[in-house]
Amino acid sequence: MKKLFGTDGIRGVAGTFPLDPGTVGYIGLALGEILTKSGNAGRVVVGHDTRESGEWITGKLISSLTGCGILDIHNVGVITTPGLAFLTRLHQFDLGVMISASHNPYQDNGIKIFSRDGFKLSDELEADLERSIYGLIESQRPAPAIELKNISHRNQELIQDYRTFLINQAKTQLTSFEIGLDVCNGSAFSIAPEVFRELGANLRLINDAPNGRNINDGCGSLHLESLIDLVSRFSLDFGVAFDGDADRSLSVTPSGRVFDGDFVLYAFSRYLRQTGQLKSGSVVGTVMTNFALEKALQEEGLELLRAPVGDKYVLEEMIRAGSNLGGEPSGHVILRDYHTTGDGILTTLKLAEILLKKSLSLDEVAKGFRPFPQVLDGIRIRQKVPLSESPEVLRVVEKTRSQLGSAGRIVVRYSGTEPILRIMAEGENLDHVKRLVAELKSRLLEILFSYDARPL
Repeated sequence: MKKLFGTDGIRGVAGTFPLDPGTVGYIGLALGEILTKSGNAGRVVVGHDTRESGEWITGKLISSLTGCGILDIHNVGVITTPGLAFLTRLHQFDLGVMISASHNPYQDNGIKIFSRDGFKLSDELEADLERSIYGLIESQRPAPAIELKNISHRNQELIQDYRTFLINQAKTQLTSFEIGLDVCNGSAFSIAPEVFRELGANLRLINDAPNGRNINDGCGSLHLESLIDLVSRFSLDFGVAFDGDADRSLSVTPSGRVFDGDFVLYAFSRYLRQTGQLKSGSVVGTVMTNFALEKALQEEGLELLRAPVGDKYVLEEMIRAGSNLGGEPSGHVILRDYHTTGDGILTTLKLAEILLKKSLSLDEVAKGFRPFPQVLDGIRIRQKVPLSESPEVLRVVEKTRSQLGSAGRIVVRYSGTEPILRIMAEGENLDHVKRLVAELKSRLLEILFSYDARPL
């Protein structure tokens, strides 16, 4: 059986397995049956990003949930993933379901599931749900046809709760800032500008006209060229780019420097430590977190703890260690004192707060942190062969690791959301790292040729 859940829920091309109408119906049935069997009242909140497939997937899920007797369903329409998680926790919904494929192109979509505490489901609960879904598929039980006229659409009232939460987290007005926002033609296209304008910021917006197909299309946190140009052209204080569902953000300084998740963890850890707010003396990153951050934190007397890639794994490690700060280089940053998941808008508000209280520019905040040169590459592959079962793969990776030595790191892992074997290497000499990655990639392509491996 193909595994349904990756590092961030169920994801695929909309209209094909596992996001074909039939399987989406079974996913809804499985969720409904879990709720009814648990004895919960069955209150559910559902939202989606701006992809054209979001509405029909939402409708199919709601129809199946209703067929299980779940009648208290609130469809809030377009919302960010952290907004949906917040509403689930605030209003104690038994389940929150977000339809989004985050940073992926519009053809893809996904289903992210939150429990009433605002946390993503554990691996164990996902495995139970996956077994239920496959059991329904094998039974070929027909999904009920239900009219959706009784479904609540209190979207504006509920979404206002999230806007109010964000505004209340800002401890100062932003009237002194001129900010560029790339809202990625995605979930943040209306919420983010409204929040920043309410706080007095002067805004320049780009990519704020979603049409169902332009989400993440040459814009947002994966494509910063337009934002860098905007900040430079209008001499803005900084720019911020969100991804499709705004659970991550990257910032751009006036000099054109990119302020990624590692920079944010560096800036926040120093500020929280200085103000006595950093808990446990540790910050949680991932296996992809730059080695330079680990060294910089050590110099501050702090420890970097590494979790697997995926913000839910970062959160799990934060809970285990008692940490209140964690995140990923991609821009997922979890401020556990305020939220249970990465929130690009919240991160930006808190970053602006640091700039104001320290009377620093973003370039000045970034000045103390110099990441090691890092090379990211990968191989697209038809079948994810367990790397531990290939001695030849392990051997060539270990050879590259020994060539990097103690002043560098290499990580070879499968993407949790795409059919890609990712390669990350970092070290003090960029040319040396590039050469080693190119050699490793070439050898991996040879070894994995029979699995239809090809360069990205």
